[in-house]
Amino acid sequence: MKKLMAAALGLTVAIASTTAWAQRAERNVDPPVVRSLNWFGYVGGDDIRAACRPGERSRVRLVYNALWEEQVRTYELFLQPDGTAGLNMGVLVDQSASTTVSSIFIGSLGDATAPWRMRKGQRLLPAPETADLMGLLQASAAFGPPRDGLRLPDNDFWWTVASCRNGVWGFQAYHYPTDRFATVRFAEKLFALDNVGIAVNRPRNLEPAELRRDPINLRPGRGDRADRWTLVVGKDGLRPR
Repeated sequence: MKKLMAAALGLTVAIASTTAWAQRAERNVDPPVVRSLNWFGYVGGDDIRAACRPGERSRVRLVYNALWEEQVRTYELFLQPDGTAGLNMGVLVDQSASTTVSSIFIGSLGDATAPWRMRKGQRLLPAPETADLMGLLQASAAFGPPRDGLRLPDNDFWWTVASCRNGVWGFQAYHYPTDRFATVRFAEKLFALDNVGIAVNRPRNLEPAELRRDPINLRPGRGDRADRWTLVVGKDGLRPR
């Protein structure tokens, strides 16, 4: 019993410290067990929004969902007062049906979190390169507002951008193959800067997402699979799940 309570306390402390940890420019995204519990909030930039106020560091978080079960790429841009920026990168690959956003077994963290460990990369961007990237984001309307009601299924290609610039919150989303996805100007720049060493899973034409769900798990009374999910965009961010 004491061991169980200690484990629960340790997990609580880890979750409570996640926001402050993620704000450090030299850090990548949350530890695996925390990420599994907070993935949707991470994509929506909940921690960025909560801390967004005048005087706080400006930052941008981009998530490229290249089919959840195949590849997810994340980019964290920490803007510095001198015009430079720290860029943290992470790549998740092969997120199979057995690795869902809610399937972490606390009793065997060592094995359960293995598929969730991101391949990581970091760069320090000089001022001209930072300005170039920010210009491409601006040209892509990356700071909002998003299209209210846009749906982002896990088994589609899409981008989200959560940002805080000079104390102003912003959010944007792009779903392939809609016209808004075609307006993305920052993708190739980020891919060129990416030093993780894993090839980018490029968008490709697919059947509509609902036709690629597992029919065995969509029988009446069974509902959708635990590893299938859809995010819905609101007026200034993701809608609560």
